[in-house]
Amino acid sequence: MMLRRVMEHLRKQEWTAIAIDFVIVVLGVFVATQVSNWNEEREAAIRRDQIVATLVADLRDAQGAQLDMEQDITAGVAGWQEAFAAGERPPPYFLRIPGSDTAPRTWDTLRQMQLADMFDPVTLFDLGFYYSELEGVGVKYVRYVTFVENEILPYIDRDPSIFYLPDGSGLRPEYAASMDRALEYAHETHQFRQWANCLVYRLESHRHFAQSCRRANYVLEGMTPVAETGL
Repeated sequence: MMLRRVMEHLRKQEWTAIAIDFVIVVLGVFVATQVSNWNEEREAAIRRDQIVATLVADLRDAQGAQLDMEQDITAGVAGWQEAFAAGERPPPYFLRIPGSDTAPRTWDTLRQMQLADMFDPVTLFDLGFYYSELEGVGVKYVRYVTFVENEILPYIDRDPSIFYLPDGSGLRPEYAASMDRALEYAHETHQFRQWANCLVYRLESHRHFAQSCRRANYVLEGMTPVAETGL
């Protein structure tokens, strides 16, 4: 219809009408393009919010599990130390969690969703680094719990002296090392909880950052994440 009008105006050499029709066409294309862009931006924002909500839920869930493990290890090792100091010979403390020995692979699923368009480079790097480290520590836990299942659990109901040096002065080296690994795991989970706080802060702030949320930016006993200082 618009084309017929333009051709009619051309035949009649109605230049003003032609100019008006041209402006209408250009304006229509512009408005259609803007509406399309707005819709794409809105859909991208909704998709980002959904991914952020998934990441935050995963990080918070992991923090809860990590806190439980940290408290279990701290209390368990302290209980063993108290019993040993009192002259008892308890079996070595060990951590064994129910369910899977490794964390859900949430990041492996989400990183296939073109996240580079949703997050600034530093946040994207931090997320990849966090989940890579989490997976690596999970591998170490699997090695630890394999020792527990092969070298502690089969003997747990026997004479506990089997776990001790012949003179009873302490645990045999392999069992003492196993408890040390548990304490290291508690240390790791403490740092992961602090690290997750920084990541959640960044995900929910919708800002760009220059400083990474690496574990090196923390000390134990709850140092405030660098991210929360606004750096």
